[in-house]
Amino acid sequence: MSARRRLRQIVLLFSSVAVVVPLVYFLVKQGLDRAEKITSIAFGLLGAIGLMASWRAARPGKKPGTASPTESVPLGCLLHLRDDGRPPLVEQVDPLDLGVKPAIDTTDRHDQDLPPYVPRTGDDDLEWAIAEGGIVLLHGKAAAGKSRSAFEAIHRLRPHHQLLTPAYAGALKDVVEAGYPISDAVVWLDDLERFLTPGGIDQALLQRLCPSGRADVVVVATIRDEELSRLDHAATRGGQGQELITAGLDEAAAKLVAQIRGRRRIPVGQHLTDTERTDAEASGDDRIAAALTAGVGFAEYLAAGPAMMRRWSVGDGPSFEVGHALISAAVDCRRAGYTAPVPRDILAKLYRPYLSPAWRHRADLPTITQGLQWACERVLGASSCLLPHENDTYTASDYLLDRTTTGQGPLATTPVPDQVWNTLLTIATTPQAATIGTHAYFTQRLAIAEQAWRTAADNGHTGAMFNLGVLLEQRGDRQEEAEQWYRRAADNGHTGAMFNLGTLLARLGDRQEEAEQWYRRAADTGHTGAMSNLGVLLEQRGDRQEEAEQWYRRAADNGHTGAMFNLGILLAQRGDRQEEAEQWYRRAADTGRTDAMSNLGVLLAQRGSQEEAEQWFRRAADTGHTDAMSNLGLLLEQRGDGEQSEG
Repeated sequence: MSARRRLRQIVLLFSSVAVVVPLVYFLVKQGLDRAEKITSIAFGLLGAIGLMASWRAARPGKKPGTASPTESVPLGCLLHLRDDGRPPLVEQVDPLDLGVKPAIDTTDRHDQDLPPYVPRTGDDDLEWAIAEGGIVLLHGKAAAGKSRSAFEAIHRLRPHHQLLTPAYAGALKDVVEAGYPISDAVVWLDDLERFLTPGGIDQALLQRLCPSGRADVVVVATIRDEELSRLDHAATRGGQGQELITAGLDEAAAKLVAQIRGRRRIPVGQHLTDTERTDAEASGDDRIAAALTAGVGFAEYLAAGPAMMRRWSVGDGPSFEVGHALISAAVDCRRAGYTAPVPRDILAKLYRPYLSPAWRHRADLPTITQGLQWACERVLGASSCLLPHENDTYTASDYLLDRTTTGQGPLATTPVPDQVWNTLLTIATTPQAATIGTHAYFTQRLAIAEQAWRTAADNGHTGAMFNLGVLLEQRGDRQEEAEQWYRRAADNGHTGAMFNLGTLLARLGDRQEEAEQWYRRAADTGHTGAMSNLGVLLEQRGDRQEEAEQWYRRAADNGHTGAMFNLGILLAQRGDRQEEAEQWYRRAADTGRTDAMSNLGVLLAQRGSQEEAEQWFRRAADTGHTDAMSNLGLLLEQRGDGEQSEG
C-alpha cells in the first residue's frame, strides 16, 4: 500500500470520528446549553468538510496523475527560461538565440549582429496570422530569411507575451500535461519537421494550445521547402496504396501541415521583389548594399552562404582537410535523415573516408578538436559550416545541406556511404530510425531501409510497420510478411495500413469479405482512398450499387478524383443520370485526370456536342491516353476530317 493511500485512509478515519462523536453527543445531551450545542455542531461540520475533501481526492472518475496548475515550466522542456522558472518575454530574447543567422562583417565594422530589417511581401499576411492566433508557417530555402521575418513580426506585435521554445519534439506536450498555463504566448518552432515525430506536436495538441475563439496564443513555425514538399506529398497521396509515409512522419504530422494553408502558409523568397529591393536600397547599410549587388540570394549572402560553400569546398593544408572532412560527415548524416545534432565521437568515427587520399593515413593530422574548431569558425563574422550544440554535438548548416541536395558542393554526386547509415542506426532513437529508413528508401538503399524500418517497427513505430509492409509487398515474393506488418500497423490504428491491407486481400480474390472489413475501418476514419475502393468492391458484387454510390460520393465530396471518375461511370451506366455523370467527369477532368477527360468526350459526343468532345479528346490524347487518341480519330473520321484522323 502506498504512503499516499495510507494517509488518505487515516484522514478518512479521523474525519469520520469528527463527524460522528459531536453529533451523538449533541443528540444525547439535550440539556446542554446553547454554546455547547453550537460547538458540537461546528465540530461536526468541520469533520464533514474534512470527509468531503478526502472523498473528493479519492473519488472515481479523476484520472491519476492529472496535472494541477503550476507556476513554473518543468526543467529541460524549454530552451529559454527566466530565473523564476517561467518563459521569458519575446522582447527579452536575442534573435540569434532563435535561429536568426548573424550577418557578414558584423564583428569589425558594425556594432550589431543584424542589419536593419528589410520588409518582405508576406509581412502583411504574417501580421494578420499572428494577430489572429493559431499556427502560421513560413517556408523557403535555407538562409532565405524565414526566421528573421518571423522574429521581427512577433517582436512588433507581441513583445510582452511569453516565448516558449521547446527543447525537443515532445516538450510542448510535457509542458501542457505538467499543468503550466499557456496563455498570452508565442510558441517558436524553428525547423518544424523536428517537432512532427510521434509524441510531438499534432492536431490534438495544437487544439489544446490554440482553441477556437482564442487569439492569445500563436504558434510560429518555419520549414525549408524540401521538407515541406515531402510533407505535402505525404498528405496528398490520395490512398493510391503503394505510397510511403514521407520522411518517416506519421499521418498526424502530414495532416497538421495540410491544414496550414491560405494566408497562414507564407513563402519567403530567396530573391527580393522590386518593392523589397527599393526598401533595401533605402536602408543605408553597407552590408545590405553589398547583398543587392552580389548576384545571389539576398539573405543567403548576408548569412555568408556562398562564403561557407567556398570554405567547405576549396582549400589546402591540414586544418582544411580535417575540417572539410568533419563538415562532409555531418552533411551526410543529415542527408541520411539524422536531424539531431551529431555527437563528437560519431563524427570522429566517420570523417576519415572524406579526407583526400593523400591525407587519410597521415600521422601528423590535426586533432579532432582542432578540426572542429576550424569547422565551427564563423565565416565573415556570420554563420559557420558546423553549428556546435550542448554535450559536444554538432549540426551541419542548413545552407550546405540545401546546396548539396540541389547538386552543388563536394558531395553533390556522391551517395551517402554505408558506414554513415550503419553508424547512425546504432545511436538512432525509434523515430530517427524510421526517418533514416525513408531517406534510404528514396535513395534506393533498400536493404538499409528494411533494416532501419525493422528496428523502428520492432520498437512499436506504426509508420515503420506500414512502410516495411509496402517495401516487402513491392518485392513481389514476400506478400505474407507484408500482410503481417500491415496487420500490426492496422491493429495500432494506422489508417494507411488498413487501406493497404484491404487492397492486398482484395487482390487475392478469395478474401473479399475481410478486405471489405478493413476498407470500412479505414473509411470510417476519413480515408478517401478506402471509401473509393470500398465503392469498387461493392459495385463489383452487382447487388450493392446504391451503397457503392454512397461511398463514391463521400470520397468524391472530399476531393478524391478516382471516386469522382468512378461515380461518373456508375451514373452514366444508368441511362437517366447523364447530366450528373457529366458533372462528376468534369470535376475529375479539371484536376487533370485523363481517363475522365476521355469519358467526358464520349458523353459529349453521344449527345451531339462534337466540338467540345473534340477538345477533351485532344487534351487527353496530348498526355498519351490511347483511348482518347482512338476516339478522337473516330470523331474526326465521322466528320470527314480524314487527313487529321490519319495524322
